[in-house]
Amino acid sequence: MSEKKVRIAIVGVGGMGSAHCEILAKRPEEVELEAVCDIDPKRAEEVGKKYGVPHFTRHEDLFASGLADAVLIATPHYFHPTIAIDAFKAGLHVLSEKPIAVSVDMAERMIKAAKKSGKVFGVMFQMRTLPAIRKARELIDAGELGEIKRTLLVSPDFRSQAYYDSGDWRATWAGEGGGVTMNQAPHIMDVFTLLGGMPSKVTGTARTILHDIEVEDEAEALLEYPNGAVGYFYVSTCEPGPGQLVEIFGDKGKLRYQDGEMSFYRYGPGVSEFSRTNTQMWGGPKAEKVELQLPQCESGHGTVTRNFARAILYGEPLLAPGAEGIRSLELANAILLSSRKGKPVSIPINRRAFANLLKQLRATSKYMKKVVEVKRETDPRIAT
Repeated sequence: MSEKKVRIAIVGVGGMGSAHCEILAKRPEEVELEAVCDIDPKRAEEVGKKYGVPHFTRHEDLFASGLADAVLIATPHYFHPTIAIDAFKAGLHVLSEKPIAVSVDMAERMIKAAKKSGKVFGVMFQMRTLPAIRKARELIDAGELGEIKRTLLVSPDFRSQAYYDSGDWRATWAGEGGGVTMNQAPHIMDVFTLLGGMPSKVTGTARTILHDIEVEDEAEALLEYPNGAVGYFYVSTCEPGPGQLVEIFGDKGKLRYQDGEMSFYRYGPGVSEFSRTNTQMWGGPKAEKVELQLPQCESGHGTVTRNFARAILYGEPLLAPGAEGIRSLELANAILLSSRKGKPVSIPINRRAFANLLKQLRATSKYMKKVVEVKRETDPRIAT
């Protein structure tokens, strides 16, 4: 550590990695960018020179250099576990972009390596930092919803063919390991499982309906929860927004997070109690809309990185622990496995069954054979 700052190296400086470089350069509280690494020598040198830091093409050489206390991983998905495990073995803290892995068995290896190393492990789930999401967690933790009875996720997140054609690894089984559930939807899937909990059974369908890609651009699922609650899940890169919606209905209240706005309705009394005690034929529990006082707080990628650094420096609780990255991943794996099997699957899923399925899909992949115009551009919606 240097003057109460964590020295961070970024591995993978394409679109998202470059955004992280810019964020670190503009928001240096408790962190400083110390080095960059990319398998493309030209890209590594270009970004290193831009930020005045050493550059590497092999993460092993970077880790051995002693320049960094922690690593931020922003490579294509399949490389996240290998780089993270190598970092933990080298005594480095790890902050991984989503998803932490492509399959739950590899995610479990990362989590095991993190525990063995004793180092801090975080995942870049920046939606957790939003005031509305923080407030929703507060309401649920306080028991304001009561027992959860139903969940709903609808998330349109359009992508054009040009997006998929910007890299040979994109939208291939061997390069990316999945489609909308693996790339575009993990952030909202994290919020969904964070607020609604994990289902115990998934009946899923994953298909490709609009784009010329190997992986799914639409996925839907019916969900069952351990307490008997039900849910519906739909994510797509074929449908433009608006329309993103997470809804959690409980016995005592309902949360709606729609296009960035959070609403909370309180039932008085609770639905179950009202049903038992009401004597009027057409009576129903009153739904009172509660005015929410959202916390005044910073949010975004930089907030997750700063919190990660403060966890290292001062033991501050992580907003997005790496071990929790397995939840949205397990849901994504379950939907694909159910879709391919044509029947429901239980959670936790059969690790071997999914690994075998992924192996088969990768064997048929045309990764490295795609004709593309390589573009390593940062999503303009990301604030740096």
